[in-house]
Amino acid sequence: MKSRNLGLNILGIIGFCLFIISYFFYKEYQKKEVKTVQKNILNENFAGIIDSSFSDMKNHGWTTIIFKNKKSIKGLTESINYNIKKNDSIVKRKGEDSIYIYRNGEVKAYKY
Repeated sequence: MKSRNLGLNILGIIGFCLFIISYFFYKEYQKKEVKTVQKNILNENFAGIIDSSFSDMKNHGWTTIIFKNKKSIKGLTESINYNIKKNDSIVKRKGEDSIYIYRNGEVKAYKY
């Protein structure tokens, strides 16, 4: 019986150590992932006249915009969907973290 308890204790200690080690690796991964996403946002570049937009609930509620030329952009935050209308012009320049929406001679900027 004692050898079985000793074996279970050793397995428990090993499992706990693996859990702690994986926790720290995951925290480091999260930090790197944020930087990767920010870099990808800065590298994006698009412009067009909006034909339609919708929140893709199958994709975590991310907004998809379809332009008049039938091209589309996916992965915008859901809040953007509430601020755009059909026939608005939208511009996202490479190297910037803002999206510009042009409507009736007015320009509004939103953080991406």
